[in-house]
Amino acid sequence: MEYLESTMFEDEAIRDTSVHNSVGVNSNEMPVKTLIVNNALNQTVTLQMQASRDNTNWFNVGTTFDVLTNAWFWQSCDTFFPYGRMVAQCSVAPASGTLSVWCEKVRF
Repeated sequence: MEYLESTMFEDEAIRDTSVHNSVGVNSNEMPVKTLIVNNALNQTVTLQMQASRDNTNWFNVGTTFDVLTNAWFWQSCDTFFPYGRMVAQCSVAPASGTLSVWCEKVRF
């Protein structure tokens, strides 16, 4: 079994209520199995997974989910997409903290 981790957001200091797009992660080398979120912001963040076949045209996968302030969260993935990214938005502008999101990939 091979394991690889890719970073979508790394210590993203969100200070507004705008939409923040993470970097696109290439899944071609290994399928993404789990997303891990560390919301160290002082506000709840709403996340939406997006996928793409070309790292340019993005579409939503599943529904949004909220991660409470100062909380860890995980989400499993069962469907393969060549590229993935996370979209983050807070309904109240955070005054402190950061957001990190990693995708865990595995090949058996």
